Amino acid sequence: MAAHTIEQLSETIARTSAQLSLGLKSQGFASPTVNDVVKGPNFEAINVKASRELLDAAYELEALVLGPSKMLSLMAFIYHDISSLGALLEFNIPGLIPLDGTATIAELALKSSLSEDKLTRFIRYATTNFIFREPSPGVVAHTAISAAMVRDPKFCAFLLFVTVNCANAEISIPAACKKWPQSEKLSECAVNEAYGTNDTFFQWLSKDAERQDRFDRGMAGLSGNDNGLAGRPQQLDIEIYPWVEKLGPKAVVVDVGGGSGHISRVLAHTYPEFTVTVQDHPKAISAAKSDPDLPPNLSYQEHDFFSPQPLHGGDVYLFRKVFHNWPRTEAVSIIRALVPALKPGARVLVSEFLMPGAERGESLLEDKLVRQMDLQMMGAFNSKERTAKEYAALFQEADERLKYQAKYQFPGDQKSCIFEAVWEGDS
Repeated sequence: MAAHTIEQLSETIARTSAQLSLGLKSQGFASPTVNDVVKGPNFEAINVKASRELLDAAYELEALVLGPSKMLSLMAFIYHDISSLGALLEFNIPGLIPLDGTATIAELALKSSLSEDKLTRFIRYATTNFIFREPSPGVVAHTAISAAMVRDPKFCAFLLFVTVNCANAEISIPAACKKWPQSEKLSECAVNEAYGTNDTFFQWLSKDAERQDRFDRGMAGLSGNDNGLAGRPQQLDIEIYPWVEKLGPKAVVVDVGGGSGHISRVLAHTYPEFTVTVQDHPKAISAAKSDPDLPPNLSYQEHDFFSPQPLHGGDVYLFRKVFHNWPRTEAVSIIRALVPALKPGARVLVSEFLMPGAERGESLLEDKLVRQMDLQMMGAFNSKERTAKEYAALFQEADERLKYQAKYQFPGDQKSCIFEAVWEGDS
């Protein structure tokens, strides 16, 4: 990564800020502030290149001006960003404040049952992250960020699970690595260290109904959200890959481990001559398959992807957000379970984040988002986000006849990727 002087960073910030300002004016938007409660413009939609360049420059300028000691201290205590946000979500404080008004901390404490002293400290810490503002002592109003939390309760369910349930495990990564420095086992990772369990992540999850429900609601909120933290809109998987060009107009698509099938629904609607089947465990598909509004070309099938693939002769087998949950041994087993069902020319598509190597992409913060998710997978599953070379190696290890072909990305999105392999065997 090239480093920049304070003068260079200042020039970049001035230039890109001016570009975004002009873009706002050209589209009829007033220039917003962090305190604006009315939902404002998406700066990446205004000018993605300028917005990312500005963010990276501001981030680098912060590190430069803070200096090493202050920067490291802020990083070391970052878990209080998590603890304060988690507490505010746990007690639904954003939802207790009217979007167009205010509430006193005393009122919020009474409604939430949290002590006024603790609530005051959480709120005032959160204001350092532009979450809430205090227009007068003891009186709280929304900012753009806190208002967004009110408007998107599904995404807040995801944030609640991350801050309250996952955080304990993720900060135990160093201790887990010290205990099991070479392990890639599902039951020897940070979840096991943090919670004193021998269970894998999903086993641990299932033993607490409230925790499982919070996870389910959180994942649903994540899937339906298209902001930078959550990843990408559902349609992106459809837009990245040349479906008809590669598979023909009447392709047979198998969405393996597809959950409720939110991606396959979009695919089935987009290509009504496709035959699309979503496979997953009974609980994952039970409600979805009884939906009376399902596209006529979409169906559901119960299937454990570690077992031999029952649907033979598909044109493509799609795995979306599956492999990053599994270490190498299990990932290879999932791929091998497909082999008996593959016909010559059948494709295996893996939709995941593209993990950068030593090289830096166009955006430092985009890289950081991928690397955050990579460490998240380490803490929960002893797994990882993978590079293109690592996916090629997984296909090769599973079966030499399954040849890695290409990766497909959407312009301007360095994270999201579809990795393609083609079966070159006889059957």
